[in-house]
Parts: sequence; C-alpha cells; structure tokens
Amino acid sequence: MTEGDTSVADEATKQETKPKRERTDEQKRVLEEARKKALEVRKERAELRRKEKELEQQEKADALAARKKRVEEGLAKPSQEKEPEPEPEADEEVEDEADEEEEIVVVKRKPKPKPKPKPKPKPKKVKRVVYVTDSESESEEKVAPPVYQPSSNYLRVFGSF
Repeated sequence: MTEGDTSVADEATKQETKPKRERTDEQKRVLEEARKKALEVRKERAELRRKEKELEQQEKADALAARKKRVEEGLAKPSQEKEPEPEPEADEEVEDEADEEEEIVVVKRKPKPKPKPKPKPKPKKVKRVVYVTDSESESEEKVAPPVYQPSSNYLRVFGSF
C-alpha cells in the first residue's frame, strides 16, 4: 500500500465510527467523585501492602537473629562442659533458676515404614466334582475321583486328548 492508499483507508474508518456521546455535567461530576474515591482506596491498600511487607521483613530478620543466637549458644555449650565451673552457692542457684527458663524441645521422628514384602502367588486349587444322589443309605453315595484338567498352556502345546 502507498501513502495515498493509507489516507483513504483512515478516512473510511473515521466515517464508520460513531461519534462519542456527550455526558451531562451531573454524569461528569459523579465520575470524578468515583475516580477520587478509587484513588484513595488504591492508596490505602498500597500503604497496607507496604506495611505488611515491612512487618514480614522484620519477622524474618528476628527469626534469623534467633537462629544465629541459638547456633552460637549451641556451639558455646560443649566448651563449657569441658571446663568444669565452680558450683555457686545454694541461694544464688534458686535466684538463677527463677531468672532463667530453659526450653527443651524434643523432636521425635517417625521411623520410615518398612517396604512390604511382595505377596507369594497362591497355589491353584484343583476342583473336585462330587456327585451326590438321593439315596437312603450313605454307603451308596458315589464319589467321582478328581478329574485332571490340563491348563490352557498345556493344551496349546500338546493339544487336547
């Protein structure tokens, strides 16, 4: 397309669009108030988010400082155990115990479950066919001997009887 073609296309699109509807003074005033209110709400929420981030950063810093302190105390304890300290008097011990509160945290871990052994395949049951006739005496009951039924693999290889 050439420059002349684009100018013709632009004019055609301008004619196709509808003119904007003029708003009344009342509508303009309401829109302006809504914009101001929305701007205030956005500012409040932005301030709240900023404060929350600062609080989270402060909490993280406090947690990190507590972890560092705990590690330093943990490293300092073995050196104290090697050098025995003289025992303080009984009155001082009572005061020290009241001032110091040690918190001992014991973490118990669950043992990992042992892998279950694979179940052994069950032996196949041989079906027995029993023929029972309605007779008055039990001695007359006839029990057929078990019939051997070859597996499908056997039949595939050797064929049927």
